[in-house]
Amino acid sequence: MRKIFALITVLLVIACTVRAQCNTKTRFNAAKTEFIKQSGDTAVKEDPVVLTEDTLNVDVVIGNGRDELKGTVTNYACNFTDPDNGMISFKSEVTDKSGDVRHATFTINTKDGKTTIMVEAEEEQSKIRLSVDSSEVVNN
Repeated sequence: MRKIFALITVLLVIACTVRAQCNTKTRFNAAKTEFIKQSGDTAVKEDPVVLTEDTLNVDVVIGNGRDELKGTVTNYACNFTDPDNGMISFKSEVTDKSGDVRHATFTINTKDGKTTIMVEAEEEQSKIRLSVDSSEVVNN
């Protein structure tokens, strides 16, 4: 009976940890950005990007504040099988500092603890890929 109780307790802790990733505000940091053209050619720009997201908002700061995109999140979906494997996807109309609007789809994929973010905007010819160097839960 104690073994069953211990097993149930462990499973509940794992379930709560995995679900917590879907209900937190997270900041992702990347040192470079890859621009992937429709032809498959890739250009790399060494420019820091900080993406902060939760179930309601997304904020992308480019080049230590040189530009910033902000938007409201829609169609939020989150599925983590464990803390090191899962995916978050959402859509957002993001607006930059000059007022230009882009209709973007964000996909945050974590596999074996390594996180990659793909951003596709209807108005752009290239997809954007960020290889995340670090991430942290933001408490506010």
